Amino acid sequence: MVTTRRGVRAGTAALAAAGMVALGACSGGPAVGGDEEIALTFAFWGDASRADRYEESIALFEEEHPNVTVQPSYAGFGDYWTARNTEAAGSSLPDVFQMDVTYLYQYASTHQLLPLDEYTRDTIDISSFPESVMPATRVDGQIYGIPTSTGTLANFFNADLLADLGMEPPEGDLTWDEYDAYLTEVAGAGADHDPVVDGSTQYVQIMSVFEIWLAQRGKTLYTPEGELGFTEGDLAEWWGRGTRMLESGGFVDPKRTEQLESDTLSARYTASEISFYNFLVRFTEGTGGDEFTMTLPPADDPDDRGLYLKPSLMLSIGANSEHPEVAAEFIDFITNDPQVSEIFGTSRGVPVSASAIEGLDAEGLDAQILEYWEQVAEFADDAPPPPPEGAGAVEAEFIRIAQDVAFGATSIDDGVAEFFTSASGIVGTR
Repeated sequence: MVTTRRGVRAGTAALAAAGMVALGACSGGPAVGGDEEIALTFAFWGDASRADRYEESIALFEEEHPNVTVQPSYAGFGDYWTARNTEAAGSSLPDVFQMDVTYLYQYASTHQLLPLDEYTRDTIDISSFPESVMPATRVDGQIYGIPTSTGTLANFFNADLLADLGMEPPEGDLTWDEYDAYLTEVAGAGADHDPVVDGSTQYVQIMSVFEIWLAQRGKTLYTPEGELGFTEGDLAEWWGRGTRMLESGGFVDPKRTEQLESDTLSARYTASEISFYNFLVRFTEGTGGDEFTMTLPPADDPDDRGLYLKPSLMLSIGANSEHPEVAAEFIDFITNDPQVSEIFGTSRGVPVSASAIEGLDAEGLDAQILEYWEQVAEFADDAPPPPPEGAGAVEAEFIRIAQDVAFGATSIDDGVAEFFTSASGIVGTR
């Protein structure tokens, strides 16, 4: 059963009820500042499609707050953070800007962000947010980012591509070994296909997939003190899966991966991908409309999946903002208003606010995404706290060294030793 604006499944009914009570506070309120003309700067990462959606949402906000002008700007993810780092050094961050959980501790611990607790009491309505999401928003007990939506990993299978090979997507739970065996079977069936079809890209190079594998074993990427929460033996076992899969043909050859233009295009040549569930739209459009099924990622114990609802993006206020009250109103509007939710659909992930979920008129791919989200929300673990400063650079090292291992440029043992040496020099403990 899929949630729409007309009905909410039992698992989210309580959230929806809370959201409807709070709906009056979500939009249409008087602009802070009275008749004063206020210009609010707003920065986000994304593409032209996201920019168009924000422009439409901003127009609605400005209509309800005629004395406020919101000045948006956007860039790709890498360039976006280069610009924010420059602004942070000069204490000139935007009034409101998109925040990724990887960078929340870095900006909050250096006092670049405004604590938002007082605004969540009277301006930003978080009363319907799942509490399991909130640990990812706090640094030293205070809220520094307001999640607008959540994401979690799913296992995608290209049903159309598999049909060309005379195969079907697997049903039910898979262990990691069963999943690997299936990918190897796909590679065998796809060897004579034009173009060749491989099982999957190398999921062992994706740190978020490694994170859920660790969680299934009672471990974490980082300890509460900001140190690595796993051992060299754990990483060697994980990357060892990749070596075996390259030998069996279940993973696409790394040289071929280099020739693929993007993750979207890789879905045309591999039958399965473990990625965030809102990639369903990207995969479908990137393959020209192929049908994809989504299942839960592999788990050796179906009662311990290691999945949690991660803020797919958050909104923060720069500590240098001269209009924090208006910035808070804007965040509340973008997060909670059902009109905004209708504009964005699930392109940012499933909304975290119950009133925003009520705004979804979920059909097609949006309905498929929402149904998967509801399934995970039934059992999701608490989100971990924001990672320590330097986590982004550690993840880049993880990917780089994993690729070296895949190409045979370094052994697993040497790669693991290199990673731990590099990570210890990058990550900053709390």
